[in-house]
Amino acid sequence: MYLLYNLALWLATPLLLPWVAYRALRGRLPGLGQRLGLFSWEGSSAGAPVVWIHAVSLGEVSAAGAFIKELRNRFPKARIVMTSSTRTGWNAARRLLSPQELVLYPPWDLRFVCRRFLRRIKPQAVVIVETELWPNLFRECKRYGAVLLLANGRISEKTFPRYLASRFLWRHVLGQPDGLFLQSSADASRFKALGAPAEKVHVLGNLKFASRPRRSPIVDALRKSFRDSSDSTAGPVIVAGSTMPGEEKYLLEAFLQLLPEFPRLWMILAPRHPDRFTAVTEQVQALGIPFQLRSQWKAPTTPILPGVLILDSMGELGAFYELATVAYVGGTLVATGGHNILEPAYFARPIVIGPSMTNFQEIADEFLQDAGLLSAASAQEGVGRVPVGDYIRIGSIIQVPDAAALTPVFRFLFLNPAFRRRLGEAARDRSQRNLGGAAPVVAPIVDELQRLLALPGDQINRRSPAPQQETVGAAKME
Repeated sequence: MYLLYNLALWLATPLLLPWVAYRALRGRLPGLGQRLGLFSWEGSSAGAPVVWIHAVSLGEVSAAGAFIKELRNRFPKARIVMTSSTRTGWNAARRLLSPQELVLYPPWDLRFVCRRFLRRIKPQAVVIVETELWPNLFRECKRYGAVLLLANGRISEKTFPRYLASRFLWRHVLGQPDGLFLQSSADASRFKALGAPAEKVHVLGNLKFASRPRRSPIVDALRKSFRDSSDSTAGPVIVAGSTMPGEEKYLLEAFLQLLPEFPRLWMILAPRHPDRFTAVTEQVQALGIPFQLRSQWKAPTTPILPGVLILDSMGELGAFYELATVAYVGGTLVATGGHNILEPAYFARPIVIGPSMTNFQEIADEFLQDAGLLSAASAQEGVGRVPVGDYIRIGSIIQVPDAAALTPVFRFLFLNPAFRRRLGEAARDRSQRNLGGAAPVVAPIVDELQRLLALPGDQINRRSPAPQQETVGAAKME
């Protein structure tokens, strides 16, 4: 099985080299040397245990925050190495770790690269956040002698058939980890169907329920600017987060339809990927909508104007949801599977999503179960009416079937503050019930790590001062 997989990799490598060279020359493939294992790090020889955490992108890095906090409490002398595949994930990881710890781009799944990477960082344990299943990396971790855990694992209903079609490969890969800590019982069933040993499978819940949005000073500055921008009450504010290609068109159309009725309407628009900031800005400009760029807005010298604030920065979206009158979570009106609804829920903001939520289906289904808390009848209170039933699903979030429903739903929520408040509180209550604190999700993973590592007592549960030494957190390229 591994022979066939590696043969396919070697045959594909010459075909991919021009693409790799092109992206590297254009600056779109950061950390090429690191991905080939070409770096050195003095921290691996410091005598402290090294734990390598891989989180593919920004969302997974954020989810790993609670795990890292518990890891530090339990193993105060451990050094953490974190890898992320994207530039935004890398930057977020750098903010999480101390200067003495290392942030890298992950190795490509070639045997010699994985071996070189492992020799450089010398990990006692490797923790993979969510579902990054790399056959060679998993096998080389175990050959190296490291403990290997999968944390917050999931396989969506949409992707499961593809995994099942290649089960002959995944049953070998899923036999490598020492523990598979999964988000739901549905995920557990899918992993077992792919050949994961039942005794290694544990259902803990979603680690993202344990993460909390980072507060940002700009939120308070913007709130003050909204308030000071008019003699009347400012707003309302739509925060549209993690939007995907084709989605901004629908949101901007809804904005223009609502503007005559709400002349002081704002939209904070946050495209999912940085390489789309320019295209989205041009799209807003072409419609004649006043706009400002987050990167150019300076408090208190720059006035904020009704229109669209384009969030052309990364890592701030979670904090911006606090400003929302209504939060729209992107990737749901187009068939990309949706994004995380937990950040606006944390701030008790009413949440609107579209029909595509396959990436977070279990979470969305749980929020939509709360129809008893917010019945269709309660949605008819106040000013205006919004269609319900088969047309629009109302739980502790609202799910619309298509873009045409955005305008009536936004209008209804703007005009009915009491219902809007109940909806936001129901979303917050649901997210808190699902977790009840980080411990139920995080502690069992760290317990298993402690058991498998069997570290001596002086490595566990004892705080020590941070070493006073020159920073070694930046990798040295060879």
